[in-house]
Amino acid sequence: MTNGMMPPSERGERTAPRSALKTMRRLLGYFKKSRGLLVGMLVLISASTLLNLLIPDLIGRAVDALNITDGLKVDWNGLLMILGILMGVFVFSSLFSYFQGRLSAKLNRTTTLTIRKHVSERLIRLPVGFFDSHRSGDMLARLTNDIDNISNLISQTVGTAISAVIVIVGCVVIMLIKNPLLTLVCLSTVVLNILCTVVLSKKMFRYFRRQQKSVGELNSHVEQSIAAKKTIDSYNMTEECAAENDRLSDELMNTSIKAQVLGGAMNPLMCIIGNINFLLIVVVGAILFMNGGFGVTIGMIQAFTLYSRQFTKPINELSGIFSQLMTALASAERVFEIIDAAAEEDGGRTQLKSKAPCTITFEHVCFSYIRGVDVLDDFSLTIEAGQRVALVGKTGAGKTTLISLLMRFYEPDSGRILIDGTDIRDIPKAELRRTVTTVLQNTAIIGGTIRDNIAYGSFSATEEELERAAEITGAAEFIGRLENGMDTEISQDDAQLSQGQKQLLCLARASLTNPGVLVLDEAMSSIDSATEEQIQAAMLRMMSDRTCIIIAHRLSTIRNADKIAVFDNGKIVESGRHGELLKKRGVYYQLYKNQYILE
Repeated sequence: MTNGMMPPSERGERTAPRSALKTMRRLLGYFKKSRGLLVGMLVLISASTLLNLLIPDLIGRAVDALNITDGLKVDWNGLLMILGILMGVFVFSSLFSYFQGRLSAKLNRTTTLTIRKHVSERLIRLPVGFFDSHRSGDMLARLTNDIDNISNLISQTVGTAISAVIVIVGCVVIMLIKNPLLTLVCLSTVVLNILCTVVLSKKMFRYFRRQQKSVGELNSHVEQSIAAKKTIDSYNMTEECAAENDRLSDELMNTSIKAQVLGGAMNPLMCIIGNINFLLIVVVGAILFMNGGFGVTIGMIQAFTLYSRQFTKPINELSGIFSQLMTALASAERVFEIIDAAAEEDGGRTQLKSKAPCTITFEHVCFSYIRGVDVLDDFSLTIEAGQRVALVGKTGAGKTTLISLLMRFYEPDSGRILIDGTDIRDIPKAELRRTVTTVLQNTAIIGGTIRDNIAYGSFSATEEELERAAEITGAAEFIGRLENGMDTEISQDDAQLSQGQKQLLCLARASLTNPGVLVLDEAMSSIDSATEEQIQAAMLRMMSDRTCIIIAHRLSTIRNADKIAVFDNGKIVESGRHGELLKKRGVYYQLYKNQYILE
């Protein structure tokens, strides 16, 4: 991999955490498109919270309506009026909370959908190299688990956080108005609250980020285990696979426990501090009441104890949701890594004149995945329009890399690739990939019908064109034997089609696009010898009137090529027709001899 594409596991995990505040600000930016919902939710939260702030004062006044100085005397008019106001406060506060919950749910859906859309759009536009260096299981975890964590943050904590801020500010203002001295007593433990929150949050953020990374690693392993089940069983690697799964599960469990222990410790600590605060208010208030100082009454002490609870409750809630906040921020970081990844660049502006057979020229091309380890070294080759050129060589010689460069999945480190004299970097990628069609060794079956698979990329094709593409490649024979024919539902893991039949569908798909350049990258490798002979003639018809590049290990499939280029260490060491190369008794002769008995 190039340095820019090296996966996190190879770069090493950062020891210094990123700015949680920066991630939070960016996350809040997604609320911009839902300003109306956010404003409505803020209004309802504020109204409900402000009404709740009146409750301790009303209860205190109700207590003071009971005069016990000279026996029990009750101000019934005042008491009944206060109780009526309290009932109204409870009803309206509940209604506001209900509608606020509905707006919160809608805000959550809207915001989460926007994030998913941004991630999906970015994934589609990322270069192939990005997926070479990032495991699909980890990508899946970011698209599901990480975005779900963000969703939980929005739905469960945003309203709580806003309400908490209003309660804290409101309580302080009301308490200062009622009695500044008791307010100072109530605020005396705030510094201890803040200190505990800051210390624990730093450690929590580190563990929650590590937890999300472990989730991605475990998902990748499970996905790989499912995809390679036959291989695992064939090599009796079940126990080893299970052991690795246990190791990753234990690692996730240990990290999660540490994260949850820190998160769970926050709330009990805040409760202890809150109880100390409650005790201080009662003791100081009782002393002031007995000495008749600062106008303290029994009702005021009652109100302050309730305000103390109201004041410390949101602090406890904020600290309690800190673990969820840290999880969501760690998840948001991983999601933003995808959104921030550099999209595939395309500076091409030159349109090709037609999709007729093209001349392809490789001029002094050099390329390496890892700096200093060359895959192609000063490679040059010209493929004339309409020629059938085969590329052969040992595994890792650079044949498939050459095609990846032609398709602009990667860019050369130096040198140029030309089509009809135009540098492919000047050709829009969409135009280039309409001109050059590649059939890969690994079959790319799309979930849907056989018709959908053949028409993939050419959805405007007529039924006649679909049937002709199937006839040319020899796929029509087995399609006709299926109960539903072209309407048969298939998938990549479908057992009703053999690997060779799936490859024939891919060949039919390529034929339908009518490309100017056809690349067959080991396209015949999954087809048995009998089928190979049956479709050789059809393949020749498919390759007529277009430039063809054939990569093959099975050398019998390239005997009729106009030119065979033999690769070794990223360079062409021999070239010529089949018979000419055999007479040279060089590298090609040795490759052919290893496959077939020569006299």
